Amino acid sequence: FGAGHVIDILLGHETEKVLARNHQRLTSFGSGLAHKKDFWLSLIRQLVAGGFLMPDPAGHGGLAIAEKGHALGRGEMPFHYRVEVRSRALRGKTRSGQDFGQSDVDTGLLAALKTLRLRLAKERQVPAYVVFSDRTLIDMAERRPHDLDAFAEVNGVGAAKLKEFGQVFLSAIAEHQSDGSA
Repeated sequence: FGAGHVIDILLGHETEKVLARNHQRLTSFGSGLAHKKDFWLSLIRQLVAGGFLMPDPAGHGGLAIAEKGHALGRGEMPFHYRVEVRSRALRGKTRSGQDFGQSDVDTGLLAALKTLRLRLAKERQVPAYVVFSDRTLIDMAERRPHDLDAFAEVNGVGAAKLKEFGQVFLSAIAEHQSDGSA
């Protein structure tokens, strides 16, 4: 199952998919109500970036527990995570797009990211937005992530896209910054 379904179980959401599989009967159903969806998404992204979870090898958009994740479950290794704190004011501005034109976006980097996205989309024969939306590229250009953990925090980057595109976009960002363009 994917991150969304797992989060629905943790938050006790009785979705059609949850009910169809009787997942409302799991002991973990509703056990994550102390946190919001954003917290769980961030935690799952960090677990993927840390190698504890991996995108389903069959490619169906689900998550699988990696060997490192099994070791974590057995208490054989620690997992340190970062709690993302975003203010409501910032989220509201970003959602409405008010700050896109007035933000810290490096337009040269954004152009390079759009070019990379287009190349990847053509290779896969899909529309560019399937790789990443403009909003995701803008957030990427603002944040300028330097590693997979930071890349996982970019708006619109889920587990599958982190694994498939993380390194190539990180390389493009690093190359842009090393060119003295940042």
